[in-house]
Amino acid sequence: MLTVYRTVKAKYIHEPLATEGARLFGGRWNPKGYPLLYTTSSPALALVESLVHQPRVKYDKLPKLILFTLEVPDDSLTTWSLDDLPAYWNEESYERTQWILGDWLNEPTTLVAAVPSVVVPMSYNYLLHPAHIAFGQIRVVHQEPFPIERRLWQQEGS
Repeated sequence: MLTVYRTVKAKYIHEPLATEGARLFGGRWNPKGYPLLYTTSSPALALVESLVHQPRVKYDKLPKLILFTLEVPDDSLTTWSLDDLPAYWNEESYERTQWILGDWLNEPTTLVAAVPSVVVPMSYNYLLHPAHIAFGQIRVVHQEPFPIERRLWQQEGS
């Protein structure tokens, strides 16, 4: 089994495996219309990946996060290393990056796509495809509040 981590805003605590947000809005690795479950290789990376999307939010207004620990079948994993990705894989805009995994998005031959994190490139994010038959085997093994240490968020006026 592969252990992966996911942060969820506390208001969505009852939906730890929800892929609807990714389907509705898209993300770095998927265009709108393609649901995915974004997870990470460590709790620390999960926090960093959450905070990078909150650049102008004052500390007191940051969402309350829940950290979920998931067990995923590891016999269904494809890894993309930095060498496998085009030079534009980490562009700020998602316009071109959303189709890098196009074949896998359309026909998920594996449950998990391991891709480097843009924020911490030597670490991996794990994308879980809900259309893969093994998606139903994902288990939530732990959940807990994930407080954000104030010292990580030193902004003027926060």
